[in-house]
Amino acid sequence: MNARPHIVWDWNGTLLDDVDAGIGALNRMLADRGLPAITRDFYRARFRFPVRPLYFEIGMDPDREWDRICVEFHDYLAREPQHIRPDALAALAYVRAKGARQSLLSACRQDLLLRDTAREGVQAYLDEIYGVDNLEGATKLSRGRELVAKIRDAGPDAAAAGLVFIGDTLHDAEVASALGGRVVLVDGGHQHADRLRAAGHAVAPSLLDAVKSVLG
Repeated sequence: MNARPHIVWDWNGTLLDDVDAGIGALNRMLADRGLPAITRDFYRARFRFPVRPLYFEIGMDPDREWDRICVEFHDYLAREPQHIRPDALAALAYVRAKGARQSLLSACRQDLLLRDTAREGVQAYLDEIYGVDNLEGATKLSRGRELVAKIRDAGPDAAAAGLVFIGDTLHDAEVASALGGRVVLVDGGHQHADRLRAAGHAVAPSLLDAVKSVLG
């Protein structure tokens, strides 16, 4: 059997449907400061990594209160409903049935990532779970390098099969490129599909479509 590529999933906005939760948390923070709420369209047109510039755009001052913003956002986020996408478990199971390995790489803090993946029942499908050590939502590239090194240390078959990153943002595409993999982006996440297509990326309509485009 030919070696299958190692699938590297993104979490927030990809396996986890938390876009509205993030907007809800931001709007709570804006209300606390007497600032106007934002819409879903506004958010998805402007969200990016690192997230810090977004706060300037919505009227906050990250230069003055960055630590408070990071903690406050995650406190409010925890109060908002969040669940995995309807086809997330089916997509994970499909990858396993095809004999491919799969891991998770996220800009979410590691302890929160382990908590949430356990809550949603996805840990059993994953070979590795790699998050970051902070709440800043900056980048996951450094942790990605560590994950890729571990995957490639598994042996020549793992290295030869390649890496496919599945995510919902342009940052996922940037990480895939920097780490020598290819990317499949999915609709419905933190960045509007039109933004992804405008950057030259094909966009899968669902997680199942994404994995089927890779594994057949």
